[in-house]
Amino acid sequence: HVGTIRRNGEHLLALINDVLDVSKIEAGAVPVETTDCSPETILFAAVELMTVRAAEKGLRIVLDAPGPLPRTIHTDPMRLQQILLNLVGNAIKFTETGTIRLVARVVEARDGAGPWLAIDVEDTGVGLTPEQMDRLFKPFSRVDSSTSRKQGGAGLGLSISRKLAELLGGTVSLQSRLGVGSTFT
Repeated sequence: HVGTIRRNGEHLLALINDVLDVSKIEAGAVPVETTDCSPETILFAAVELMTVRAAEKGLRIVLDAPGPLPRTIHTDPMRLQQILLNLVGNAIKFTETGTIRLVARVVEARDGAGPWLAIDVEDTGVGLTPEQMDRLFKPFSRVDSSTSRKQGGAGLGLSISRKLAELLGGTVSLQSRLGVGSTFT
């Protein structure tokens, strides 16, 4: 019984924190404190924090960097980690079997202003239809009500993640195929 109370309390606290984050973002009151930090350290920490949760479902989390990563990047490490934890948490939530991969790579910026760090969170989960993808980044949006009841959450994590990424000068995008899985970048 104590375990159930604890899990429900943690769930409620996460929902309250998400609502507070959305409120702060919309009010322009989210502090972003950029500093030089190690992308490798942030990636390893995200994997370490989520490995137990993934293992409870029989899933593996793999970190892959096909090329060299910069030693440092200039960003808010706490916000970047928050984005990664939201994306990996969703991947775990909607994946029943397989592997979740974090793929970090350097890409050219769209505006030619130099290199960017791109991080993909790939899952082998349920995947999404184009219609579902269209509404996924809206606050309180979920794929469908039956999934929402089963998986929980307020439908705020992806909206928060995208807005935080934009505050950091980036974005969050999605590619998905129903029944195959999803990749959030």
